[in-house]
Amino acid sequence: MRKSLIIIFSFLLLNSAFSQDFSTRLSFVEFINIVKTNHPVMYQAELQSDMAESTRKMARGGFDPKLEADWKHKSFDKKNYYSIGSAAVKIPTWYGIDLKAGYDRNEGQFLNESDLLPSRGLWNAGISVPLGKGLVIDERRAALKRADIYASATVQEQLIMRNEILFNAALAYLQWQTYQEYLVIAKEGVTLADQRLNGTRSSFVNGDKPAIDTLESFISLQTRKMDQLKASQDLLNAKIKLENFLWVEGVTPLEMDGNVLPDPIDIQLLQFQFDSISLLQDQRLLTHPELLLYDYKIANIDIDQRLAKEEIKPDIRVNYNPLLAVANDGPFDSFNANDYKLGATISYPILQRKQRGKIELNKLKLQDTEFDRSLKSQNLKVKLDTYVNNMNQALRQYDLQSLTLENYNRMLIAENRKLQAGESSIFLVNSRESKYLESRYKQIDVGRKLIFNKFTYLLYSVAMQEVL
Repeated sequence: MRKSLIIIFSFLLLNSAFSQDFSTRLSFVEFINIVKTNHPVMYQAELQSDMAESTRKMARGGFDPKLEADWKHKSFDKKNYYSIGSAAVKIPTWYGIDLKAGYDRNEGQFLNESDLLPSRGLWNAGISVPLGKGLVIDERRAALKRADIYASATVQEQLIMRNEILFNAALAYLQWQTYQEYLVIAKEGVTLADQRLNGTRSSFVNGDKPAIDTLESFISLQTRKMDQLKASQDLLNAKIKLENFLWVEGVTPLEMDGNVLPDPIDIQLLQFQFDSISLLQDQRLLTHPELLLYDYKIANIDIDQRLAKEEIKPDIRVNYNPLLAVANDGPFDSFNANDYKLGATISYPILQRKQRGKIELNKLKLQDTEFDRSLKSQNLKVKLDTYVNNMNQALRQYDLQSLTLENYNRMLIAENRKLQAGESSIFLVNSRESKYLESRYKQIDVGRKLIFNKFTYLLYSVAMQEVL
């Protein structure tokens, strides 16, 4: 009961018309709007953007300034051996250069000579410059570049996620439409068979028809009722499947009222959008999300390759720190270019087998990904061309089936007239009627296939969200 109230409330918000005398229609546009704004996958797609932004924030954290402090004190036998304290702030920069500023103050009776400082302490500022490894790229810059690529890839993944859920929702609605049309045909078949049985019974009572005709009419009615039961069951299953796409704010699933009906199948659905997209197929393939994801994967491998080549260089870092004493009347004494600390470090693995192996592996990964991208591009083109061809073929079949249905209807009308004139039989009328109903089923099925091919084309071109 609670779910039914929720779905009614939702439909009212969508300005759907409700009546006590007529069934409510849930149009294709209304259904898709509910899916676009309320399905959990749509909310999950939005979470991807938040995750990408969090990843970028983490990567930018590699360039955050850093505060450091260190203090050591030793006291023994009432003697102050030493008190050594330092505080500093480090500022990483994009080009691998680290800036540093700090303050040191040491005192005690047993300080090492290298730790001796003026009584008021000593200011220092410095710069650390990589001259080999880390000059062009390092892990911090690589992490930020990867985060930017991840953010771009996330946009394409969002498109794919939304595209797929809208495609599945559209197919569920199409199936619902199809079985609703099947049920209408099945009910009409039951009505026709029931009318003929009543007419045959009257003719038998009047002596115009043999008893075998009433039996044949009764069997036809039973068969039609079985078809109706099957159509009702298929329709119920289709509605249950459709309800899987109906939610409120991605949290509460909805349940449709039993009287809600779909729109009739319209073979012109999204035809203009389909024509516009198919005309620009080659251009759209260049920016296809699935191909762009391969481009981002290649860009990631390229970053790994640049980093691996950087690691082959010797690790040379030069550190320069000018020193400033604390003045008696201010925080800084006068600057003296001769007061400084200077140092350099260098390291280099001799064989570099690890990094050379990584470079070779990245080359192979790059080739493998480029092959995958080429295959994906060709597969997408073949699929899109195939579904365009399928849709055009289905459209021709639909036109031909419409003519066939019209002719079967004429034959059925003529056969009924002959039966009334006593020139035909129940068997022939049943046969004509069965062919007519079968032709109606086929027309619905061809229309369904036409729309299915249209939807599938929009799926592989990642255009469902664009046109819906």
